[in-house]
Formats: sequence, structure tokens, C-alpha cells
Amino acid sequence: MARHVFFDNSNIYGGAQRAAESLESGAIWMSVRIHYRSIFRLIGADQAATRVLAGSVPPGNEALWEAAREEKFNTDLLQRVARDDGSLGEQAVDEMLHLKIANALLDHKPPQTLVIASGDGAASKFGTSFVGQAERALKCEWNVEVWSWDAQLTKKYDKLCRDYSGQITVWKLDPHYKSITFLKGGSYIINGCTIAVQDRVVHPLKIVTTVKAA
Repeated sequence: MARHVFFDNSNIYGGAQRAAESLESGAIWMSVRIHYRSIFRLIGADQAATRVLAGSVPPGNEALWEAAREEKFNTDLLQRVARDDGSLGEQAVDEMLHLKIANALLDHKPPQTLVIASGDGAASKFGTSFVGQAERALKCEWNVEVWSWDAQLTKKYDKLCRDYSGQITVWKLDPHYKSITFLKGGSYIINGCTIAVQDRVVHPLKIVTTVKAA
């Protein structure tokens, strides 16, 4: 059964920085980085027939995108755009992933496994969503895996888990936090104060396939 992995970098990266507040005492969110090779191994991307990672630039993370490409990911990077309030926001990153999930459903006959690395439950302005695409996959007799940080995980998957018991599994990343993240040491300015952060290397990855979402 082939795996088809779709990785929402903004959701996973931002979720790691948010998770650090409770999972790593003294960590500064700005210093938290994803160790991509470890998280790709955790979610089974090294065995996947389809590997798509979508994200936004800037900021410049070329080393990270290159690591993804080395793991044979198709990296779809979109420029951030100016919002009305002057800030920068994403454009169509989620919609890009939704489209490519739909293409995979059309191109591959079941049995297949759809892997969604994102806990996002919001609908786009075009009405698409990760939850909606997961339901389409389930109706097409695919299996579905969702990987998400606890704080990022939408409750909308609860209904799918009830309706398609045994066909969909939701996994939490939190138990693997130190095995899929590291801290980039340096000086960071928080609320006008400079805080020094020491490097913290990624811990060895221990894959435990029984850590599901509650």
C-alpha cells in the first residue's frame, strides 16, 4: 500500500515553536527549528510514493528546503504577500496542498494511504480544507494518517474517526518533540530584552507506533 505524504510546513513549524512553551523549559520560540530528516522518517515519508512540502518565503530557509529536496520532496514555495494591515501573509499554500491531494486521489487507485502533516482544520476561501480532502480519501477507500502537534490539531477529525473507524489514524507529534526539533543557539530579542540561547541538538528518534491522539 503506497503512502502519499503532504507536509504543511507553516503549520508544523509554527506548531513546534508553540509546543516548545510547554515541552521545553526555557526554550525561546524563535530558536526552535524542525529537524526535517527526523520528522520525515517519523511520518514514513522515506517510504512514500508522493512527497509534497509546501511553505512560504521569506524568511529565507534555503537550507531547510534543500534538506527536503534531498529527501525527494517536491517543495512548493510561495512568496508571502502584503496584507491590508501592512503585515505579510501566506498565499494559497494550503490550497496548493489541497489540489495536489485531489490529484493523488484521481491518479492512484486504492488501496493507498494519504498522510497529512498538518492539524489545520480551517476552510480556505475557496471552500477546500485538509479535513475535506481526508474525507474524500476515506470515501475513495483510502486509509488516512494525520500527524499534528496537539495544540494545532482540529477537533473536526473526531467525526471522521468515528465514521471511518479503522481507516483513519491521528498521531500526535508532541511525544517526539526533542527527537524532531533542535534549538539554534544565539542571542534573541524578546520584548526589548536580549536573551542568550544555547544550542540543543536533536535527540535520537525512537518510533513508537502507539502514540495516537487522545
